[in-house]
Amino acid sequence: MKRLAIIILNIMLLMPVLAVAQQEETYDYWQHQRDMVRRGQQAIFMCNGLFTSNRTLEQIFEQELAFFREPIGTPDGGDYEVLWDRRAVEIGAPGAVPVMRAAFREGIGCVILPPDQTLEDIDRLPELTLPYPPGDPAQIPWPDGDFIENTILPSNVDEEKLLAASNWAFDRESPEQVTLSLIVVYNGQIVHERYAPGFDITTRTRTWSTAKSVASTLIGMLVDEGKLVLDDPLGFDWYPRVRSPEADPRNEITLRHVLNMSSGLETVDNGGLEYAIGSGMSYWAGASSVVGARSRAVIREPGTYW
Repeated sequence: MKRLAIIILNIMLLMPVLAVAQQEETYDYWQHQRDMVRRGQQAIFMCNGLFTSNRTLEQIFEQELAFFREPIGTPDGGDYEVLWDRRAVEIGAPGAVPVMRAAFREGIGCVILPPDQTLEDIDRLPELTLPYPPGDPAQIPWPDGDFIENTILPSNVDEEKLLAASNWAFDRESPEQVTLSLIVVYNGQIVHERYAPGFDITTRTRTWSTAKSVASTLIGMLVDEGKLVLDDPLGFDWYPRVRSPEADPRNEITLRHVLNMSSGLETVDNGGLEYAIGSGMSYWAGASSVVGARSRAVIREPGTYW
């Protein structure tokens, strides 16, 4: 009896260890999507470098792709194809992971295509053609043009600290970022401007997250015009559809909440899944960001957590 009790006790002591072992996941269930996203990333970076910035493959592999752990190919070739006439890039070979494609569209830049789209779908993608403003930008004062009237640094700006910050931006070691250009504006005046080798004031680049500032400014203009209301509900049809959609707590989310990044919707872009699901799939693999947002569950009261 005593021996049986000891055996039972040992089993009970082992149970928490076994439970922890069962809860740990060592298999990456998202590896397929990570590989697809990596291909999509390289497609966007190469397309942007070649057709937006008009740079060479050598420059792109040296700078834009510098933080990629294992970029596909080299400037001399590899498992990718540049379609110069279509202004598009294909990354990877057909297989378990799909070929990812990015194409340049006038006035928009490079667009990632979903895996089920081919080169034949490029012409159906939107373009934005606007006439250039009149006059020579070099002769028009900034911000309407490129001419800088006053190059004297304001007396209350510490030049040494300004240069130190600039050097940090360009020279720091970063696993995922390379600074290609920097402009510092103080009281409506450009006080510092700098570019990495191979870039200058005329080099077009992808806007990245500066698009958030542009978008919020445009939204603010529409609010001033009375065409948008910050505190009105978004008015979405949320997923999944339920029997009583009017009772969906996500109906309380307003435009202000979204602009403040306090919608309360579950965020999936963390915990090692940044490049596997969520916005990573939208940005780099062509998934619908609208469907993704409308499918998120609300986990906090809107407006209470940033």
